[in-house]
Order: sequence, then C-alpha cells, then structure tokens
Amino acid sequence: MKKVNQLPKTIKLFNFAKKEVKLHGQFIIANMSRLSEIARNDNDNVDFDLSFHLENGKTPCVKGIINLKLVLDCQRCLDALEMDLKVPFNIAFIRHESQGDGLDKKYEIYQIGENEDLETIDLITDEILLSIPMAPSHEFACGIKVETNKESEENRKHPFDVLKNIKIADFGKE
Repeated sequence: MKKVNQLPKTIKLFNFAKKEVKLHGQFIIANMSRLSEIARNDNDNVDFDLSFHLENGKTPCVKGIINLKLVLDCQRCLDALEMDLKVPFNIAFIRHESQGDGLDKKYEIYQIGENEDLETIDLITDEILLSIPMAPSHEFACGIKVETNKESEENRKHPFDVLKNIKIADFGKE
C-alpha cells in the first residue's frame, strides 16, 4: 500500500491499482471548469480520498469519497441553494465490455479503451456532476408567488363564450 504525498495530475490506472495507491487531496472549485460554470462558490474546496486496487487480479478499481459544499441556483426561484455533498463511489475501469461480466454489482463500470490514463480533476468533476440533481431546488415551496385579483377573474372574457350563441344546424332533419 503506497500513500502519495503530492497529488498527480494524471492517474495511471493499472500502475496505481497494482501498487494500491491512496490519494488524498483538495481542488478549488474555480479550477474545475465544468463545475465552476454552475457553482456560485468558486473559492470553496473540494476534498477527496481515493484508494486504488485490482479486482479479480486484473481490473483496476477505485473507491473514493468526495466532500464539498456547493452553492447552486435553485431552478424554481433562482436564489442560492446550498448543498452539502458527500459523494461515495466505486468504479471499475474496463477495456472491453466482457471484462465487466465477472465484477461485483457494487462497481460502476467505466470503459476506458486502450488509454489507461485519466486526469485526476476530470474523475473528481465527473463524480460530482453525476451526484447533483437534474433540477436542484429547495425542499420547501420556494416558487414565485403571483397574487391574483378575484374581480378580474370574474370579469374576464372566456374565449369560448361566443360559441354559446351559435345554433346547431340539424342538416335538414326538420
């Protein structure tokens, strides 16, 4: 088991898994381009722990957890929405679909093809983006409230009122 002190920019999956490398690090949200596009808190940190291992002696895997506070736009009221995210994950990296057949169901499958190198920041960003709800919103009813005037509703013309005065033709049956 090898603990790395300096955070590598690139993860060499098979080498890290063989050596059972453990990584602990931090990124600033502002340095994570895809995440900073949607986050209001660019200066906050993203903490993560990763541990690599080989599953079945041949498939590189990573188990990790990411912790961060993220401030997004609520999709109902557009006010700030604070989310404390704790993102656990287990990923198995395979080259061919058939390699995933013998793996435990706890692993998410990530097909890498022939290139075994991954950018550390991309792996962390992907997992965060996957954990964010599709349309983040407050848990309470925060929608925009529109006051209606009851008088104006009663006096409003309905589009089908004209049809009340139309007589139905009997097509010569009388």
